[in-house]
Amino acid sequence: VMLPSPAVVEMCGYAGFGFVILDREHGAAGMETLENQVRAADAAGIPAIVRVPSRAPDNILHAMDAGANGILVPHVITAEDAEAAVRAAHFPPRGSRGMTTTSRAGRHGLASPADYMARARSETVVICQIEDGAALQNVTAIARIPDLDAMFVGPADLSTSLGHPGEPAHPEVVAAVDRIRLEVESAGGPALANFARTESDAASLVARGFPIVCLSSSAVFSRRLADLVAGLKR
Repeated sequence: VMLPSPAVVEMCGYAGFGFVILDREHGAAGMETLENQVRAADAAGIPAIVRVPSRAPDNILHAMDAGANGILVPHVITAEDAEAAVRAAHFPPRGSRGMTTTSRAGRHGLASPADYMARARSETVVICQIEDGAALQNVTAIARIPDLDAMFVGPADLSTSLGHPGEPAHPEVVAAVDRIRLEVESAGGPALANFARTESDAASLVARGFPIVCLSSSAVFSRRLADLVAGLKR
């Protein structure tokens, strides 16, 4: 979800999606809107993952304090990048995340520190996005980072990085994506995720071994509206 709208998050939940990604890398939502989007996700019964603007620890902390179920970290290139993301998302002893119970995640001061930290330890999700050619040589090492829950292929930036912007179906890009999948599976790594432009793309990715597939709500809305207008003009 790129649109800074809690209502769109609710719609995704009521429509039956398994989770929602709140995009702060490319989207327009500020922190106050993000907190309301997470609140809307809770109301609609859908887990909320925040794609943070960067892997800087303060970006990750703000998302987790807002009550997000987890984070999606863009442009992870090395195992060290992935380890840093995991540490920023988790409290000690696994990580270095700062703790306050006065945040929304801490139920505005009503959660005990012990309960809050136990809940965070069992529920926090960390996903790294592989979307740079430079990351391809490090996929196996990234996949072996403890407490990394998923690796998400970013086809738009990956195709651009490989010299084929806007061509996720280019043979070189397809080969790179398949290589990522095979290396993660061989390493016994985390879950695999990918992004699809259309429903048919999503079905194809599932068949290729990506059990988690995401769609852009903005693109879905835009396409449906354009199809509606075109149909009415006939």
